[in-house]
Amino acid sequence: MFVSRRFVLRGGAAALAVSTFAGPASAQAGFPAKAIEIIVPFATGGSTDLGARIVADALQQRWNVPVKVVNRPGGNTLPGVEEVMRAPPDGYTVLMDGPGSSSMLETVVKNLPFKVMDRSFIGLAAQTPLMLVVPEESPWKTLEDAVRAAKADPAHFSWTSGAGTTDLTFRRLFQIAGVNFRQTRAVQVKGGSEAINLVAGGHVNIGVGFWGSIAALAQAKRLRVLAVAGPERFPAAPEVPTTAQAGMPDLIILQWIGVSGPAGMNPEVVGAWNAALQAVSKDPKVVEGLARVGLVPFSSSPEGMRAFVTKESRIVEDLWRA
Repeated sequence: MFVSRRFVLRGGAAALAVSTFAGPASAQAGFPAKAIEIIVPFATGGSTDLGARIVADALQQRWNVPVKVVNRPGGNTLPGVEEVMRAPPDGYTVLMDGPGSSSMLETVVKNLPFKVMDRSFIGLAAQTPLMLVVPEESPWKTLEDAVRAAKADPAHFSWTSGAGTTDLTFRRLFQIAGVNFRQTRAVQVKGGSEAINLVAGGHVNIGVGFWGSIAALAQAKRLRVLAVAGPERFPAAPEVPTTAQAGMPDLIILQWIGVSGPAGMNPEVVGAWNAALQAVSKDPKVVEGLARVGLVPFSSSPEGMRAFVTKESRIVEDLWRA
């Protein structure tokens, strides 16, 4: 999600500071009693999917019940979100949420059959900065090169377009660069892995992804990372400049994931879920697993997640109105 540098440094800490919510011990003892499904509204291989699988494995070990990840890609996340919103509010069907399925949804998809903020927010889980990538053989060596090309010939400037922070990244980039995004060529994708493969194959000029999905292709010299859209250089790719160092200090995009559920979930079940998320976020194996796919723990209380999404929604609405 697009955030200011101040928000990244202070807002993230604020989210962590309010992450002390926990339900009554009786709820934690009685829930869960059967298998759980975590719906991912994206294809396999992207940040939401990979993060969900790491969290699901840890929850399964903690709860001693099956915790299954189910992918429902496409439709601007609507099929997956609707499935969760229509599920019984008992905590056994939840959504691995993110910007595309929450803070961006009402702005991007008109006439939704539900209100985004009516869902039960459970807690944030992890985050990662987005990275701008081009094919290794691209003539663009820097972010400045790409921006120059977009200005010179927007009709032939192709970029990966999909639900979530992908569109947000490019809309913000075009806004900063003074390029009308409607004059550029958006290539629709269903998920992050498809986007990265299209770029690596030379079918699209530029795309965005997170380190977990681009690392192998970058290391195989099939992708070139132009910039990291975060406040600091990424530890696994220290040679790649930040967007600020590349001349765009206002282009900071974080992809986050968190858990939400249908409206009307019992607060005690929400508490049991949040307590479990808090516990697994501190598990060294989970931290290590998240790091392998380019994610870091980023937890909150249910109230903290609701406030986070509310603020993001306002930012997205302002950007789409521009």
